[in-house]
Amino acid sequence: MKQCLGYLSGAPRVSTDPEAETSGPRSHVLGVMKAFEALNWEVKPFIVGDRVPRKWAAKGSEKTLTRGFLPRLIADLVRLTLGAVNASRAWQELGGQVDWVYERFAVLQSIGKPFKRHGVPWILETNGLIYREAKAERKTLVLSRLARLLEIQCYQNCDVLICVSNALKEMVVQEDKALEGKILVVPNGVDTEFFNPDKYSPRRLFEGFTVGFVGTLAIWQGLDLLLKAISTLKEEGVPINLVVVGDGLMRKEWEALTHNLGLSSQVCFLGQVARTEVPSLIARFDVGYSGHLEIKASKVYYSPLKLYEYMAMGKPVVVSAVEDAQSLVCEGKTGFLFQPGDREGIKQALTRAYKAQKQLKEMGCKARQEIVAKHSWIARSQSMIEGIEQILKAKRQ
Repeated sequence: MKQCLGYLSGAPRVSTDPEAETSGPRSHVLGVMKAFEALNWEVKPFIVGDRVPRKWAAKGSEKTLTRGFLPRLIADLVRLTLGAVNASRAWQELGGQVDWVYERFAVLQSIGKPFKRHGVPWILETNGLIYREAKAERKTLVLSRLARLLEIQCYQNCDVLICVSNALKEMVVQEDKALEGKILVVPNGVDTEFFNPDKYSPRRLFEGFTVGFVGTLAIWQGLDLLLKAISTLKEEGVPINLVVVGDGLMRKEWEALTHNLGLSSQVCFLGQVARTEVPSLIARFDVGYSGHLEIKASKVYYSPLKLYEYMAMGKPVVVSAVEDAQSLVCEGKTGFLFQPGDREGIKQALTRAYKAQKQLKEMGCKARQEIVAKHSWIARSQSMIEGIEQILKAKRQ
């Protein structure tokens, strides 16, 4: 008999809709659910972003939340109300039908609490100290003290806490040392069948060497540093093209910077595209770029999805040396590393990639082999299930 997982997500802007603005969370949600199904689990989803009006999760929804104090406060109050209502609804729909619930944590949300009260193991996944991100970086939160209190309470009350990196685990433990025994570190993964280079025929956007980026155009992505590095290399006679796939708050500013640097003929902003188009676009790159910066709240703790997607598509990466990248990327064999926020380091990494053009195909093959062997969502979820079972067993003893 199949075991049954209730997959919960309380964030109104996180949706499985192909047109949803938050493409990274969408990939993560679908990746985990499909992996559990592949491992012979039945999955029953309760995803708030799929139940609210589509415009709440559509392009431009984040911009609405950053317009001023009042819109942010109203959004916080809506989140609180939705959180209470949806926790009750989720239990009414799924209670008594699931063996575990797995919740993707969202600010001011705790849909899994009723399940925990009724004895259903509550697995909570966090991709950051969310109250800090929302307050300091996204600037979409007013009730930050309440958000912190509720977030830490959720971490304390859940049965197992999934963190996407060791750096994030350390940050969570700093909030409450008692949490350490229930934390399981599970980095991001990728659907290696969907991101399979054999399925796509590349049609290049530029004839010359091309760097590609896929993701939300947010300040911590560091594309301004990449553009400035490309500009410097242009002056030195090293022509590098850039394709940017995605949208976000920084798009207009970075498009203006591109124009001011005289790079309009070398840089193409494609905007947000349907998820189904992403692999074919990555196929047109020579290397993929991931340049996460250290944010105000803390050191870098992300597990960048794009990194896994580039490599699954057989592309070497030019990547900031955050924890996840250091453990995944081998310098000169599957990619080129630089220190976060180091413009000169970016320039040097691009130069190494440019000079290694004849080796890029072989490097890309090695990159995909690494991903398929160890980092598919199925492999991630299998090891995660084993880790969850160990923690739950220890709690019962």
